Amino acid sequence: MIARGALRGGLLGALLSIGFSILGVIPVCGYVALPLRFAAWTVGGYWGGRMALRGGSRNAGVAAGLGAGLLAGLIDGVANIALAPVRYKLAGDMMTSLHLLPAGIVDAFKSAGLDLMSMDTVGGTIFFAVLLCGVTWAVAAFMGALGGAIAQALAD
Repeated sequence: MIARGALRGGLLGALLSIGFSILGVIPVCGYVALPLRFAAWTVGGYWGGRMALRGGSRNAGVAAGLGAGLLAGLIDGVANIALAPVRYKLAGDMMTSLHLLPAGIVDAFKSAGLDLMSMDTVGGTIFFAVLLCGVTWAVAAFMGALGGAIAQALAD
């Protein structure tokens, strides 16, 4: 039952977060889309935890929520990689956001032999989307586990 709850909750969270990611492609709506994606991952984890608890497992809410969050974050991260060229074309360029990065991050890329300012291309946008995919996956897993924990706490 844990796997079934994680799968269904993960798909629900993924559908919601992909919808919010598409909303985030619009430059003005990007600030609203990120908190909504956090909420989508949490809802997916909650739903996955609820389904696992309904199946008879008394302590499966957090595990199913974690699995749902992992799945939702992975699917959302891949969707963001696919949306990166569209985001680049709509925003015009990344140059302004690259200038806002902290100096330590810019220095870390320079020491690795990468000039960030030369990454103002569609390929550079996809590169950064791939880097953020791992962060998305980890945060979504945490938010899903939180949703599963809420479902388990409400069931007790």
